[in-house]
Amino acid sequence: MTINNSGDNENNGAILLSDLDEKPAPPSGGEEEKDKTNNKNSDNFQNIDLGIPLSQEKNPKKLAIKPKYNKWLNLSIVFLVLFFSECARGIVVPTINQYSVEVGGDNSFLGWLVSSFSFGRFISTILLGYLSSRLKYKKVFSASVFICSLGALVYCFAYLYDDELGKILLILSRCLLGFGAGTLSVVRAYVAEVSSAQERTTYVAWSSAIQFLGFAITPIIGSVLAHIPWFYIIEPLKVYHLTSPGYFLLIFNIVLFFVILFQFRNPKKEEDPTIVVESDKEQLTKANPEEPKPKPKSIFKVLLSDKQALMSLFVFVILNFFVRGVLGIYETLGTPLFNLLTGDVDDSSSGYYFGGMGIIGIFVLLGISYITKKQLIDDFWILIVGNALMLVGCLVAVTTSLGWARFTISNILIWSIGYPLAQTIIVSMFSKTLSGSIGKASQGTMMGIIGAMGSFGRILGPLISGYIFNGTLNVFYVFLFASILSIITLAVSFLIVPKSIKKSIVSKFNRLVYKVEEINLENSKNYENLV
Repeated sequence: MTINNSGDNENNGAILLSDLDEKPAPPSGGEEEKDKTNNKNSDNFQNIDLGIPLSQEKNPKKLAIKPKYNKWLNLSIVFLVLFFSECARGIVVPTINQYSVEVGGDNSFLGWLVSSFSFGRFISTILLGYLSSRLKYKKVFSASVFICSLGALVYCFAYLYDDELGKILLILSRCLLGFGAGTLSVVRAYVAEVSSAQERTTYVAWSSAIQFLGFAITPIIGSVLAHIPWFYIIEPLKVYHLTSPGYFLLIFNIVLFFVILFQFRNPKKEEDPTIVVESDKEQLTKANPEEPKPKPKSIFKVLLSDKQALMSLFVFVILNFFVRGVLGIYETLGTPLFNLLTGDVDDSSSGYYFGGMGIIGIFVLLGISYITKKQLIDDFWILIVGNALMLVGCLVAVTTSLGWARFTISNILIWSIGYPLAQTIIVSMFSKTLSGSIGKASQGTMMGIIGAMGSFGRILGPLISGYIFNGTLNVFYVFLFASILSIITLAVSFLIVPKSIKKSIVSKFNRLVYKVEEINLENSKNYENLV
C-alpha cells in the first residue's frame, strides 16, 4: 500500500481496510533513502485515526455498523409490555366474579382470587426490578411475557374442575399472570434511564396513562368478548365468556414475545462505540476492553448515607401501599355491586361502565402531562388533590343502602380522577428523589420495592374487603375501612413537602407577621397620639 506524503496530504484518497493486510516490500540492500521514506510513511500511517483499537487492526474482514438505537420504537414496545401486563388485570373485571362462582367460590374466595394477581406481582416486582439493574432489559421483558402466556393458558382450562382443583388452578393462573406483570418496576426504571429530569414527569404520566389504559379501559374488551358465541377448540377446551379473556391474553402475549425478541434493543450506553469490527473468530464491541470499569456503589449504602432519600423512600412506600389498597377494594367489589344494582348477577356489561370511568381517567392523565410539562403546578399539590379526592370518594360510599348516584360519584372520584392523579405523582416524585441520590440507571431495585408495597396493598385491600362484604348493598363498614386508609394516605402526604414550598410558606408567614406587627405598631402610635 502506498500513501502519498508529498505535501499534498489533504488530497489523499480513502484508505481501504482490506489494504491493511499489505506489507511494504523489504528495502533492497543499499537503498537507504527509500528505507527512510518508508519508515516515515509508516509513522504517518500509525498517526491515522481509524477509530479502531490497535488490537483489531489485524486481519479485519468487514466493517459492521451497529444498529441504531430507536428510542421511540423501544419505548413503544416497553409501553406495550406495560399495557398487556395491566390488561391481564382489567380484562377479567366483568367476568371474574362469575368465574369464581363457576369453580365453587364465594365472596371471600373472590377476595383471594383478586388478590392472587397482586401476590404474584408482589413476589416478582422486586426480583425483576433487581434483575433489570443486573441483566439486560430485553431478557427481563421477554421472560415476563413468556410467564404471562403460561398464566393465560392455565386460565383457559381452570373451569374444567368445579372443585378445589378448579379453585387452585384459577388462583395459580392469576398468580402467574401477576408474576409476569411484575415488570411495572422495570418499566419505571427503563423510563428513568432514557429520560432527563425535565422529561421525567411527562414520561411517567405517559406510562401511568398506558398502565391505567390497560387496567381501567380493557374491561370494555372483557364485556365485548363475553358476547362472542362459544365454541370448542379441542373438546373439552371451550371458548366462551369466562375463558375468552384468557385466550385473548395468550395470543397477544405470544405475539409480543416475538416482537421483543426481534425488535427491542437495550438502551444505548454513552460509552458504546458506533463502529464494530468483526474479525475471523470474534466480534469485538468495546473500544477499550482492557480498561477496568469502576465498581458501582451499593444502592443501600448510598441511601443510608442520604437520610433525605431514605426518608422519601419510606414515605413513598407507605403512600403507594395505601393508595393501591383503596383501589384494590374498588377493584374487588366494583362488579358485584354493579350486578346488585342492575339486579342481574350474571350480567357481564360492567366492563362498559368501568371502561367509561377509565376513559375519563385518560383525559385526566393527559392533563397531568400538560400541567407538569408547562410546570404550572408543583407535583406536590397534584398529589394532595388526588389523595383528597380519593378520601371524598370513599366517604360518599359510606352508607347502609348504596344507590346508583353514590356508586357513580364514588367511582368517578376514585377510578377517574383521584387514583390517576395520586399514583402518577407518587412515582414521578419518587423517581426524581432517587435521581438526586443514586442516579437514573440504578433505580430498578428501588422501583421494585415501591412497586412491591403497592402490590401488597392490593393484596390486603381485596382480602379484607372480601371478608367484610356481605353480598348486599349495605357497604357501610367496607367503605369506612377504605376511608380510614385514605385519611392515613392524605396525612402521610404532608411529610414530603418540597423545600421550595416550605421556604415559600415560611416566607409568606414571615411577611404576614411583619405586616401584623406594622399594623399593631401603627395602632399603638395612633393610640398614644389620642391619649
